[in-house]
Amino acid sequence: MSKRAPREIELCVTDLMPDGTGVGQLDERVVQAKNALPGELVSVKVLKRRRGIWYGEASAPAARAGWSSARIAPACGYFPRCGGCAMQHIDYAEQLALKQQQLTRALAAVGVEPENINSPVQGPKLRYRTKARLGVRVVGGEVLVGFRETLSNRVARMESCETLIGEFSVLLKPLRQLISSLSDPTRIPQIELAAGDHEQAIIVRHLELLTEPDEELLREFAIRHDIRVFTQSAGYDSVRMLSRHASRYLGYANVDYGLYYQFLPWDFTQVNLAVNRLLVRSALAEFGRPDGGRVFDLFCGIGNFSLAAASLGWSVTGYEAAAESIDRAVMNAERNGLSGRCEFQVADLYDPGCELAESADYLLLDPPRSGAGPNLATWLDSLRPRKVVYVSCQPASFAADAAVLQEKGYLLERVGVFDMFPNTAHIETLGSFSRSW
Repeated sequence: MSKRAPREIELCVTDLMPDGTGVGQLDERVVQAKNALPGELVSVKVLKRRRGIWYGEASAPAARAGWSSARIAPACGYFPRCGGCAMQHIDYAEQLALKQQQLTRALAAVGVEPENINSPVQGPKLRYRTKARLGVRVVGGEVLVGFRETLSNRVARMESCETLIGEFSVLLKPLRQLISSLSDPTRIPQIELAAGDHEQAIIVRHLELLTEPDEELLREFAIRHDIRVFTQSAGYDSVRMLSRHASRYLGYANVDYGLYYQFLPWDFTQVNLAVNRLLVRSALAEFGRPDGGRVFDLFCGIGNFSLAAASLGWSVTGYEAAAESIDRAVMNAERNGLSGRCEFQVADLYDPGCELAESADYLLLDPPRSGAGPNLATWLDSLRPRKVVYVSCQPASFAADAAVLQEKGYLLERVGVFDMFPNTAHIETLGSFSRSW
């Protein structure tokens, strides 16, 4: 930040960004501030300047009379300093409306008009997050473990979290004490958290080899808190389990289909298990009554959608670039007695030369934020699916792919938001496309 930029300013907020950040102007300069809402006069601490825009953190107006009608008291005392949440100050109905507006604007920008917009689907608003990556930092001899601060690389000083599941929230203080007791706390940059329905795990990243006393402290921590403890010295191929639990695996059930999925703590899984169940149920409902047709599940991961579809009677082929995820999908299919109805193949779906064999009656897409990639149009031409169900975590890439689908003769029949990450700017979308020819 420039030395000439004031550290504290007063800002009249006139608009709201899609991520819940308030916007206003000071002397014709754009200012964006977390924890600020339209119509409010707020005090803003300027934390960053980039390309002529000032970014900061606002204090809520001291008197409630100055609050926006959309403002609520945050559930967490660490908001807004902690960067883990962006919208805890916004009434939940307004959060959902903001996310739905962002989705519809993205579609309108590419000329796609859905026939129906479903009401947002919601689950628990707090204590839902089963996976997270927390920073670790030593400041003045004190170890901090938490999310990064707003507009900063600093680690927030926090001893609980209203977003993490309760088992992880109460673990923050013991984790600080654990890292403090290690021989060199400064060599621990982060800790990853992962949980299933009944088990929890942590992955301790370390920049230098841990000493034997360090490893023994980690084992004792695992016993005391009944948690699986892993260490990681480089990439995920360096992860090893230190705790003496019988299995490295975590697991979650989808009771709607009588399924149980096992995964390793570093595998991709949805962080909100309750909303994930609703998402799977809604996605498969878009295919209609099971008719024994063939489903291609692209970006299938560990089989989250594939196994559910197979359990209903569809024949499923799942494709995924990560061989480890395919291994887990195969294992889960075997565990649930579905190997005869589904198969899985390793495929780089972003490779321009990637071709999918045969044809499919239904296509299910659940890509990363970057979208379905360069092969979508080719797949539509070759597979000629009757129906395409698209799960997205990024409205802009979803809209771009929706335009490709529209160009190929597929109508966006229904679309809607699934609030996988309440109180954050993250938007999960489910869209259902039908062939119009």
